[in-house]
Amino acid sequence: MGNSVYTKLIDFFIENDRTHWSMSELTQANVGYSTLKLVLPKLLENGLIVINEQYGKIKLYKINKENIIVKKIYILYNEINKQEIIKNLI
Repeated sequence: MGNSVYTKLIDFFIENDRTHWSMSELTQANVGYSTLKLVLPKLLENGLIVINEQYGKIKLYKINKENIIVKKIYILYNEINKQEIIKNLI
């Protein structure tokens, strides 16, 4: 949905719905590790993601499906997908 670091990460979390992700795994969203160190705290602070588990220094993150903004993003994704399906059927 966009090229900013924040949208790349939110897109990644939504498109790859899984229990949790480590910082190393989140680099699959084409976001550098050092950038993740700056961005993840802001996403946590705004409640868009949460720490699901922690093992020592390793934190495992997941999208916060209870957050109202995340809920609206999911609705938007579903609507876009529905429109794409309809467009391809016609």
